[in-house]
Amino acid sequence: MTPDNNYSQNIVNLHNEKQKQIKVDIKKTVIGFILYFIIFVILIPLILFKSQMYGILEAYMPNVDLIATVISWHGGPLKIWAHLYPPSAVTIYGFSSQTIINYLSLLGLTYIITRETKRTGSIARGWSMAFIMLLMTYLLPGQFISWTMDKTKNLISNYFKLNFITTDSIVVVLGFFLVATIITSEAYILHNSKKNLEHMAKKIMNIPNFVKKII
Repeated sequence: MTPDNNYSQNIVNLHNEKQKQIKVDIKKTVIGFILYFIIFVILIPLILFKSQMYGILEAYMPNVDLIATVISWHGGPLKIWAHLYPPSAVTIYGFSSQTIINYLSLLGLTYIITRETKRTGSIARGWSMAFIMLLMTYLLPGQFISWTMDKTKNLISNYFKLNFITTDSIVVVLGFFLVATIITSEAYILHNSKKNLEHMAKKIMNIPNFVKKII
């Protein structure tokens, strides 16, 4: 079968097709990524650690992708984050940045799961944390946050006239509030539902033994 190049979803082909339509300022893209990394991946976790806010830090590290979602909304100031974390990557730069951020987020998640497993000596306890963290960190919130920010901007633009602050500033603050709510909710659920989650994980892990008995 001959490949249809007009319908290729390969990132390299997409990049080649879109590079004439989407102009990427490489200098801004690199500076934006460095600023994001220094502020949100190094400084904020360091502050949380030194403040002994370990519960928040535990929930924060796997959610650096949500931070990227908020600050890359409409490109950020001077468009420095226009290609930081695109909803659908169509350039090599956006794909590379998105992949690195997802990798950092998953590293944070797997570290917490591994640490909990080692600390408790229970695979079920560590694995059970992934039930909540994967959903609240990686799979569900990103598109919801972007959708809410877009809807809020439309609502404010259509019904309110603000002279003292820009609409985009309000929307970004809302985005950070949503991220903070998700992080604190995740920390609360993990802290108060560990036994129930562990019990569920043990039930799932016992399914192969149950199937063997039937067979």
